[in-house]
Amino acid sequence: MDARIRGRRREVGRSRGRRRLTLALLAALMIAGVLGFYWLRSSDVFAVTEVSFPVVERVTEAEVRAAVEEFAGVSLLRLSTNAVEADLAKIPYIRSARVYRRFPDGIEIDLEEYAPVARVRDTEGVEWLVADDGMVLEKAGASSHGLSLLVPEADESPQPGIRTSAQVTAAIPLTVMLKEAATWPSTEHPVKQVSVLRSGELVMVLQGGGEIRLGDPGKLDEKLKVALEIIDRYSKDGKRLDYVDVHVTTRVVAKAR
Repeated sequence: MDARIRGRRREVGRSRGRRRLTLALLAALMIAGVLGFYWLRSSDVFAVTEVSFPVVERVTEAEVRAAVEEFAGVSLLRLSTNAVEADLAKIPYIRSARVYRRFPDGIEIDLEEYAPVARVRDTEGVEWLVADDGMVLEKAGASSHGLSLLVPEADESPQPGIRTSAQVTAAIPLTVMLKEAATWPSTEHPVKQVSVLRSGELVMVLQGGGEIRLGDPGKLDEKLKVALEIIDRYSKDGKRLDYVDVHVTTRVVAKAR
């Protein structure tokens, strides 16, 4: 046999042997990696011992730590950040929570808080703080009396961490607008409460006793603007309004006392 052919065959054989050895080593490394991963996952090498989160205004440190307590000692390799976020979301004042693993032994929590924008009176006469999306936060205290008051005609039983009824939630944008002086001069025409009728229509009751019947929660900017024009016109004539109805701004109905 030609020497060149024999040399070529020996070289091919060596090459095949090297490939087999390389594949065997890679397989061994993969198996070792998998076994190592499962060992680390079940060990306490990466166990959660540190929890960091920002200082916030309304959510207490105790509430956060209580929510994540069950995850203490869990390996970061087994930790479900979604599960931690779901437990944090049960705290009424937390709008959103994001949890990040921080090796070797910690988690970092990013929180967004709710802010109360209005009060809602329940069927028992108790007032509750609510956020802009209708989330009930807690019972209202004396310091919250500057917030607009929503009084539902239908039965309402607010619970912290649960959103109010759709009708009450739809009325909340009006309370936000009443805080803006450019939209509604509250010092000149203070609002006692906003009644939410069973139909979902809104009625603003002024401190002086007059009513502004707004109808459904649509086109509030336009309705408030027209209502102000009518109130000012009556005031200049020395009259006091019993009500002004701006359901349809092109067909306003007003009645003096």
